[in-house]
Amino acid sequence: MAKYPLIKTTLKDRLLGGHYAEGLPLPSEPQLAREFEVSRMTARRAIDELEREGYVYRVQGAGTFPTGKRFRQGMFRVRPFKEWARHPDHRTHVLRALTVGATPEIAAVLHLNAGDPVLYVHRLRTAGDEALVIEKRYINSALAPSLLDHDLGSESIHEVMIGLGVPITRVEQNLEAVNLRQEEAELLRVPLGTAAFLLRRTTYSGPQRVSYVNYWVRGDRYAFQDSFEP
Repeated sequence: MAKYPLIKTTLKDRLLGGHYAEGLPLPSEPQLAREFEVSRMTARRAIDELEREGYVYRVQGAGTFPTGKRFRQGMFRVRPFKEWARHPDHRTHVLRALTVGATPEIAAVLHLNAGDPVLYVHRLRTAGDEALVIEKRYINSALAPSLLDHDLGSESIHEVMIGLGVPITRVEQNLEAVNLRQEEAELLRVPLGTAAFLLRRTTYSGPQRVSYVNYWVRGDRYAFQDSFEP
């Protein structure tokens, strides 16, 4: 595995496991670079991602600090794409749809090699004049090579994949609160650092991972709810 995702995963596991005490800084970037035998830039990239995902925060001149252990509990469901698209005021705009080489992190998630071809779909969902949801999705191109030939502004990617002979058998998802970076804030037309939901999904066809997607969802326009028998 490439160094960057390994560093990020290791640090995340340490943070969730309480390895770093709250109120005390994490090792500095030079210290992490020495520990993992990488450049300082690689170590900084891992910290940048952890900060973006809300696991750490920086204090200028003092260091990087853990935000506190995250507890995992409960379940939630998200409306299928076809239900979203059914509303007359809802639109899905395809910003990019092309084949790219898998980054080390995406390759690790989809169990591919870095540089292997993956389908990249970047979409923006709006309601009226409001931008609500950003989607960045990566798909194993060997499983659905003709997916980009479809109208991804109106069709459900899951339903397209099923039609191409790739049944979706399981979905793993994780919901977290994050602060938006410049790119996402501009697309959603909100100030930099605005709080939002980040929904990560990995979909499977049998034992094989076929798709990984990140959704940035405006926190001031969405609420998640569910009901269950206790």
